Amino acid sequence: MSLFAGGIHRPSKYTMRVVRTTLFVSLAAGLFGFDTGSIGAITEMQSFKDEFGELSSLVRGLVVSVILIPSALTGMLAGNVSDKISRKYAIGLGAAIFGVGSALSAGAKKALAMLIVGRCVAGAGEGLFLGCLGVYLTEISPRHLRSQMILLQQIFCTGAIAAAFFVCYGTVNIPNSMGWRLPFIMQTITSIVITCGAPFLPYSARWLLSKGRREEAKQVLDRLVGPETPKNAEERRELLATPAGKGKSQIEALLDIWRSGVRGRTVLGIALNVFQQLSGIDFVLFYAPLLFNQAGLDPKTSSFIASGCTGLVLLACTIVGTFYIDRVGRRKIWLVGGTATAMCHFVLGMLYATGAARGAVGKYVVIVFIELFAISFTSSWSLVTKLYAAEIQPMRTRAAAASTGQGLNQLANFAVAVSGPAFLEASNFGPYFMYGGFTALGVAFGYFFMPEVMGKTLEGIDSTFSGSAVAVAWPKVFSAAQLTEVRQRKNSRSQSAHLPGETRDEIRAHIAMQTIGEDDDNAIQEDD
Repeated sequence: MSLFAGGIHRPSKYTMRVVRTTLFVSLAAGLFGFDTGSIGAITEMQSFKDEFGELSSLVRGLVVSVILIPSALTGMLAGNVSDKISRKYAIGLGAAIFGVGSALSAGAKKALAMLIVGRCVAGAGEGLFLGCLGVYLTEISPRHLRSQMILLQQIFCTGAIAAAFFVCYGTVNIPNSMGWRLPFIMQTITSIVITCGAPFLPYSARWLLSKGRREEAKQVLDRLVGPETPKNAEERRELLATPAGKGKSQIEALLDIWRSGVRGRTVLGIALNVFQQLSGIDFVLFYAPLLFNQAGLDPKTSSFIASGCTGLVLLACTIVGTFYIDRVGRRKIWLVGGTATAMCHFVLGMLYATGAARGAVGKYVVIVFIELFAISFTSSWSLVTKLYAAEIQPMRTRAAAASTGQGLNQLANFAVAVSGPAFLEASNFGPYFMYGGFTALGVAFGYFFMPEVMGKTLEGIDSTFSGSAVAVAWPKVFSAAQLTEVRQRKNSRSQSAHLPGETRDEIRAHIAMQTIGEDDDNAIQEDD
């Protein structure tokens, strides 16, 4: 029964262990969200301008976005780091580095260079924990919880964005430098909490298996999935069938994601990550106060309040998404949500291009469509992008592919963020048309190259993609392959009795467990 779908049964103790782990580790996503929501507002504060002077559009864009360059670089290395030291310790290490950078930023005094260095250090840590977080949650979550745990992480991120807007609204009137320093101090404290708590998180069972630590992996599954029963036998069996392998270097790991049978999935995941940022979401989030100021709201208070309301909209849409993501499907959410997002951009662009935005009513129409943009994006691309990119990769390449996608996501984010203020200064409608065009292109890409994976185990997704030279199937071809796969599974239980890495005793135990499950089903039918 879905944890967020309002089931009548109380969640099991195993489900609650997964949820508690996700709640804690999602604080790292909150760090990213809080920085995203606060940094643009910080640079708008008078106390910040008194400290560092009035910044040009280009310099302001650099201060806001410079964190994304080191984040992209370490994000690409995060997969290899997490393969070596484990997912949980890579997240803890990233949080520790982020905390050091936030402390440096908070301590900057009259020296913009120190603030920029601090943001670069924070970015190095951010890339590490963002590159590992989705992989870790994907690997520790049972099939029926997987998408919801990823969404719980997203709830922390969007909730932190909303919190950051309101924190900045609360500190903007502090007359001294604590007004802009306090958000950085809060980030430092949160980083310390994550760093201290990371060693107490469970390992990923899949990571343990990749290191040959099979008994420890079984113990983790006992805690997070439960002892083997007819209900969970198949999932445990697939999880424990991951063969052990020797550690790979960073070069080997990066080469592996481009090999036949995997490279298409890598391209697909990277493309979705890049299109996510080229939708212009962080253009809106980083510069929300500036956009609402441009729409005619009071820059000192009203624009901050409107930014906070946007953050609350993001949070509400993410929570609502938990009710439909496993009912509607990843592909349909991408297509419908992307279309709505693109339309909002085009309407905003036309309002500014025709001058209608400057009218008494026009500014409120602009505000409405900025909110509609936030709703459509957060209800769709924000929910499925990283979840889908992690799901479609096999175990051996999941960490490297996810971190590569995250790195390129941050590079695209940097291009959007650094150019935002200057682009708006040059044209008040150009950004909307450009980002709308990129979003429409992303919708077309998803229509042709994004097969549905909802409801499948990670190993089931892997077998679906296997056999394709580029690992990207067109929707109709994919449906035919799926039907063939179902028929093959029905042919004979013995044909699927053995998976890589299983021992003979485990095969016998699995067959016995299947027989028990079938006997139970027969007994139920007889009772009926």
